[in-house]
Amino acid sequence: MSTRFAIVNARLVDPATGMDEAGGVLVEDHHIAEAGPSVRGINLEDTDVIDAQGAILAPALIDLRAGNEPPFTPGGETISSLSAAAAAGGIGTLVLAPHATSPFDTPEIVRSLGHETRPMRVRMPVAGGATRGLAGEALAEIGLMHDAGALFVSNGDMPIADTRLLRSLLAYASHFEMWVALRPSEPALSAGAVATEGEWAARQGLPGEPAVAERMAIERFAALGELTGGRVLIDRISTGEGLGALSHAKRKGLEVGATASINNLLLNEVDAGAFDANMRLSPPLRFEDDRAALVRAIAEGLIDAVVSDHRPHSLESKSEPWPEAAAGSIGVETLLAGLLSLVHDGQLELIDALRVLTSGPADLLGLPQGRLEEGAPADLVLIDGDAPWVYRAGDGVSARRNAALEGRRFQGRVLKTFVAGAMIHTGDN
Repeated sequence: MSTRFAIVNARLVDPATGMDEAGGVLVEDHHIAEAGPSVRGINLEDTDVIDAQGAILAPALIDLRAGNEPPFTPGGETISSLSAAAAAGGIGTLVLAPHATSPFDTPEIVRSLGHETRPMRVRMPVAGGATRGLAGEALAEIGLMHDAGALFVSNGDMPIADTRLLRSLLAYASHFEMWVALRPSEPALSAGAVATEGEWAARQGLPGEPAVAERMAIERFAALGELTGGRVLIDRISTGEGLGALSHAKRKGLEVGATASINNLLLNEVDAGAFDANMRLSPPLRFEDDRAALVRAIAEGLIDAVVSDHRPHSLESKSEPWPEAAAGSIGVETLLAGLLSLVHDGQLELIDALRVLTSGPADLLGLPQGRLEEGAPADLVLIDGDAPWVYRAGDGVSARRNAALEGRRFQGRVLKTFVAGAMIHTGDN
């Protein structure tokens, strides 16, 4: 495809501007040259034209949390396989997040990952590890990681119990205007928890994490953010109690953002009842009231971004008893479809569902993509919003099969994904 092409006869949906109307997009030199109803009538001579036939055209998705597996892991999720799976899911920007086996906690690692991801299909910026080894005992080299290209810093799933260290982390990161992503879980109350505290966990004899642990953690983060001027990104908020604390912090004008996992938006603790280890997640599945509160928070603009929280694991690590099974699910291929299911169920408007996948994360991190505006990078996704399908991880692109949404019926599929004007995925792939 040439560097100049147009997509016409589309339903343009751009949460950044509120646009939802028929029209097209003209792409030149890897950027959007024009977007809107006028593209139908402009001179398109010497231009490749794609007829969308009424399909939805939106900015390519931005996913702020996904993981690969360490190099040379047998059958593992490589950066290449992760990139291909993300492209199939309509994702144009995928943040590699640190985790226990890959903490991304030095500038050398961040720089090396930057070189490794550069030729990949999707943009793959890196979130650096906030503390050494994510152990919560000593700060990582945040300034040097910033200079090496880290988009923000995160401590993964690991809590930071040392309040003095957390204060230093937020203060230090603020010098570089970096967000600090923190999983909201009060360390003492959540230690050893593998489920949400409640009737189901009690029946199964499982240690549970109470919802108040999330609220207390957010209140602590907000207080330290106010003290230091640090930017706090609440990483995967999951309870109604936590949302109350988040709302209070935002009303105070603090620099606090929040993400939610697609798993907590679609599933609740009832889904864990069959003891399927693919439902062993972090944060754990919550009550239905919490799930519904998260959906309302998206509609109200309280949540900035929804993440896939893509965490690939081997069959062996998911075959352990529930308390020992690895936490996490793959999800980049179902992130969009999951939010579209909430649209089709009448729980969300389409523009709100797309906002937390495009302009929401872009605005939070100051990224130029995530919008259908002149001069923006031509990162686009073409979507058949009504196509029915059943998700089978074995038919997908990801190298792993640990899918919490296995067998789920969806309505809405990715037809094509573009990054910088290059088509990186078609439905025929």
